[in-house]
Amino acid sequence: MEAARSQPRNGYRALLARPVPRRLALASVPADFADWLDYAAVVALLVYSWGEGPFVLAFFAVALALPYILVGPFAALLVDCSPLGRVLFLSNLGRGLATFALVFAPNPAVVLLLVFARGCVDSAFTPARQSAIQASTPDALLPTANGLHQAINQTSKIAGPAVGGFLLAVMPAQGVFGVNAVLSLIAALMVLGLDLPRAELPGEKKPEGFFGEMLAGVREFGRSRLLLLALIYTGVAFFAIFLFDALLALLTAEFGFDATAFGLSIAVSGAGGLVGALIAGAMALRQPLGVMAATSLLSGAFTIGLAVAAMTGYPLAFAAFLVALGVMGGSTAFMMVPYRTIIQRHTPPDRIARVYAAGEAVTMIVMLSAPFLGSLVATAYGTGAAFLAGGGLLAALGAITLVVLLIRRP
Repeated sequence: MEAARSQPRNGYRALLARPVPRRLALASVPADFADWLDYAAVVALLVYSWGEGPFVLAFFAVALALPYILVGPFAALLVDCSPLGRVLFLSNLGRGLATFALVFAPNPAVVLLLVFARGCVDSAFTPARQSAIQASTPDALLPTANGLHQAINQTSKIAGPAVGGFLLAVMPAQGVFGVNAVLSLIAALMVLGLDLPRAELPGEKKPEGFFGEMLAGVREFGRSRLLLLALIYTGVAFFAIFLFDALLALLTAEFGFDATAFGLSIAVSGAGGLVGALIAGAMALRQPLGVMAATSLLSGAFTIGLAVAAMTGYPLAFAAFLVALGVMGGSTAFMMVPYRTIIQRHTPPDRIARVYAAGEAVTMIVMLSAPFLGSLVATAYGTGAAFLAGGGLLAALGAITLVVLLIRRP
């Protein structure tokens, strides 16, 4: 009986009853909102104020993603070697300063450089937060913590650009940058002095040299078959999703729905991601990779259904279209929450930031390459073909992962 009482209760109430996880979650609200609030402002400044076109917007996408590939592994090494509370404070402060500098940016080149600089700072913040969740959360509550943080991030994706668009109606883009800088400052103050001791590892750690330490995160994937499977799964899954993700507006138009319907479609997909994150966080996730595989099968089936309807000219009802997008949005959360839980449960505390950064670099490489391939497929064979390719890859990934898990089951 006494042992049972010592076990942590599951659920969001149990998580938020703990001071440090509660403070991390509260600080994530302004931090994540700051990631998305000025997205619309940057685009408005580039397109409407300065008249830039697709070429500059393409570089904007590269400036958002490239820091996680080029700088992320170096930043993660610093995170693993530094006090977590200090890293969280300085990274939020750095993001705020880079955002505030956007107020004074005189041309698109400077804007892109500042977006890149802010991404470099953020490439330290994101792994540090994952490390902080691992350090402050009991094992049984890790899915709950990841579900809560994913839900906060998903809410920011939905509300941030919408609020940013509203602010643009009452102030110039530079004013939105100022508001966003204040949000990052608030997030920094909320984690100031946060005590996050790392777990002590048994035995004496041998120095590996700079490059050895850099590759320590990558080597963890070679030591743990589960980590490697989770990384391969996540990389392939995101590649499949980004084959068609940017083409949703074209698919909406092919079904005969208007621009208002497209906006509602994005909102429903985002709401699906929010609900999916909360549900995934409430689950025990004893077999997280199995949950990811089953989710991939479900998402792939719905994506294939949309693709076939578009390619055959089937008059799909708008309600059915929204249901499919809601399921597909929720499926992404059901992939991310278990993936982060696997990393936190199976990575030593002294290198979790490097492991997470390595996985994030893979994801960003996928984000830079898959949309171009999806556009080529859509141009050659139609928008539905890109959705069919992505959905088929998701379904195949889920089936293969389940077979591998069944074969290797003890």
